[in-house]
Amino acid sequence: MTRRTHVVQSNGISRGPLIDSVRPYPEAIRFALNRMNGSSFWAYSLWRAPEEADLLDDIPLSDEYIQSAGSAEAMTLELRRLEADGSAHQYVIGKPGGEQIANPAEVISWDDGRHSTRVHPHEVFTADEAAEVFYAYFLTDAVPAPYVLRELSLG
Repeated sequence: MTRRTHVVQSNGISRGPLIDSVRPYPEAIRFALNRMNGSSFWAYSLWRAPEEADLLDDIPLSDEYIQSAGSAEAMTLELRRLEADGSAHQYVIGKPGGEQIANPAEVISWDDGRHSTRVHPHEVFTADEAAEVFYAYFLTDAVPAPYVLRELSLG
């Protein structure tokens, strides 16, 4: 079996390989997400490193990833992926059964309130809920059913 090498990033600046020497991967992800407090730790991202990457030398970025922002009690999750035509699309991830009303009303804030976004109620995750989605992405590079995606306008 090929070992999957993934990179994690905190607050958009600190990044390194996801390792399982202290905790198994699912627990490492859950632990990190549960530390999010919206202030000193407010964002977490995960992506697959290229196979040829030497993570001791350079930590590469990617056009495809899953990310979260907020706190352990209330966070938003987003997926960025390249579609078949090569264009990048970004999506908010939601739980099944949510209603898509015209204007999202739930506010998720981070970085001591300097940043925020509005999402639908079914698009608000706790750290434990988010950990399940992140780990599925770690295994498959996709967001599994029954989660739903709402495309964001990047322009």
